[in-house]
Amino acid sequence: MAVTKIRKVSSWTLISIVVISVIVVLAFFFGGSHVEGERTIYHQTGLLLTWSYILFGAAVLAALFFSFGSFAKGFKNNPKKAMMSLASFVLLAVVLLIGYAAGSEEAMTSLNADSARYNTPGWLKVTDMWLYTIYTLGTLVILATVWGAARKSLKR
Repeated sequence: MAVTKIRKVSSWTLISIVVISVIVVLAFFFGGSHVEGERTIYHQTGLLLTWSYILFGAAVLAALFFSFGSFAKGFKNNPKKAMMSLASFVLLAVVLLIGYAAGSEEAMTSLNADSARYNTPGWLKVTDMWLYTIYTLGTLVILATVWGAARKSLKR
């Protein structure tokens, strides 16, 4: 069985992301820390946050790219299906906006110097937006998986 070029690219992309993620997590946990009171403060918090933002940004850009690509390609063949593709983009934008609006601006206390620079209202709202979007999309993926499995078993 021949491996297609897109399969090779996606496999190497996944491997690269996993390797970098493991390195970032190891740097976070083993890159130094100190104890303040009863809390352990890790020195590489900024690196972990930055990598998380990069991954989420890449996921959003990929979603936008494939959503618009699917829309443009599908509009010629099946306009109704193309509108569903556009609806998924609009839904993602709505979830992001609601997540940002629901985010808290309340400053966190007892942060180290690496983390304190992100303790601004804008970054706090953006962080909450990412988290709420992850929760929402994760829930939708689980529901879609259960729905698909149930629908498939009912067709038998």
